[in-house]
Amino acid sequence: MAKNKIIFKLMFVLICLSIFGGCDRSAKERDEAVAQAGQAKAELEEVKAVLEKTQGEREQLKEDMSKISEQWEKTKSELDNVTQAYNELKEKVGEFVKEQGKVVNRAKDTEATVEKLNAQLAEKDKQIREFEELVKELQATIGELEGRIKEMEKQSAQGAGGQPEKVVVDQNNG
Repeated sequence: MAKNKIIFKLMFVLICLSIFGGCDRSAKERDEAVAQAGQAKAELEEVKAVLEKTQGEREQLKEDMSKISEQWEKTKSELDNVTQAYNELKEKVGEFVKEQGKVVNRAKDTEATVEKLNAQLAEKDKQIREFEELVKELQATIGELEGRIKEMEKQSAQGAGGQPEKVVVDQNNG
């Protein structure tokens, strides 16, 4: 719009110059002024055409800018969604890391418990072997004592005329 005003002012000045300036001039100068005014008019038409083209381009740029703005908002919305999803995933990863720490601690506790139970089992196995040895020794002692009892019974039977004497063995004293 400002260009239109400038063009009209320029045209008005040229017309005025040609009209008022041509009073003392000769016909040749007037013809020259008219030719210049015609040339100015042609240039003015060219400027108008350029101005119309520029305005069309401006309108196209406005449309393009509107499309770009819409695309920008859409992209920004998608970015916000992606950022939110990323933050949620990051939070879940943090939770998984915490859970993993708990699981590792539980596994360590379980491993310590297993080691403790294995130690207790080894101790119990040792005690069982010791008891088995004691049982074998006791069985051997019992066998020995039974053998002695039988011998004593034989000796008593021979000494008493065939009647065996009963010998009471206190098993608690050995």
